[in-house]
Amino acid sequence: MENQGLCKEQILAIDIATQTGYYSVHESGAWNFYESKARNDNKQHKAFRDTLIDFITKHSIRLVVAEDVNVNNHFIDMRKLSEFRGILLEVCDTLNLPEPVFLNVSSIKKFGAGNGRATKLDMINACVAKYNYRPRTDDEADAFWVFKYYCHKYRVF
Repeated sequence: MENQGLCKEQILAIDIATQTGYYSVHESGAWNFYESKARNDNKQHKAFRDTLIDFITKHSIRLVVAEDVNVNNHFIDMRKLSEFRGILLEVCDTLNLPEPVFLNVSSIKKFGAGNGRATKLDMINACVAKYNYRPRTDDEADAFWVFKYYCHKYRVF
């Protein structure tokens, strides 16, 4: 995947999870798509879809970049992660965007913290040490490094 004339303003990086970290030059943070088991869990899927469409449309995003699924990860609900990934693919289809770019987790960690097995805290500390960027959550830190890694690897300025 080459950068196809993209600039940083056209890229959204996300760390897909219940707390989906996101980073773009426009704004960053973590979206919470948790819904109690006492309610209809399917509403979180629509919330994820609507949030993505609104953000992408509002900021004229042309490419979404995300951490790839890591089967050795301790993510409790792999089914939910897979569902959200599918929704992301559908959103990109709906908005006529290219397929999202999924990046290797270990490569992102190696790039960010210098260690392919870095912890969440290592990734947060690397944000502060290298860029004086203080993410509010570990998911936001991961999205930040997804963004930085993609821009570095594909020379997006």
